[in-house]
Amino acid sequence: MDEKIIKEYLPLVKSIASKYSNSSVPFEDLVQEGTIGLWKAWQRYDESRGAKFSTYASYWIKKRILDAISKDRKNSLNAIHYDEEITNAAGSRQEEVVPEDKVRLPENFPEKEKNILTMLYGRDGQGSYDLAEIGEKMGLPRERVRQLKEKGLRRLRKIGIIIKE
Repeated sequence: MDEKIIKEYLPLVKSIASKYSNSSVPFEDLVQEGTIGLWKAWQRYDESRGAKFSTYASYWIKKRILDAISKDRKNSLNAIHYDEEITNAAGSRQEEVVPEDKVRLPENFPEKEKNILTMLYGRDGQGSYDLAEIGEKMGLPRERVRQLKEKGLRRLRKIGIIIKE
């Protein structure tokens, strides 16, 4: 790939990468992934199809950046899962139970999310459960419990309640 092309389209890569700079992946890594996407677009571009190169390249740049973010999230979630397994196996899980009167979930909070967060953080007086145990109790797969937990945490952050994990 010609150095001229990289210099010409690097602002496009940076522009697209900046839209995803709030992710856990550093901006420089996003630019690098975007540049790889630009290179892939350059390899596959077919001028006879009538699309502008910048339009075509945008797709590959975004795809590469989103793949990097997805891979980073997947690795982070796996690390959390393995951490749960290690602490459960060791039997030395330390729980920080936040008294229910300090953090109250809004009345209009979805019931499933409320139940999951309550069981996860141990505010029901019965100790806390891991995602698999909550899934068994609620009749849901572990992954769905994780998704609802994340949704509930996002909802809490939106209204200004932050729960540290």
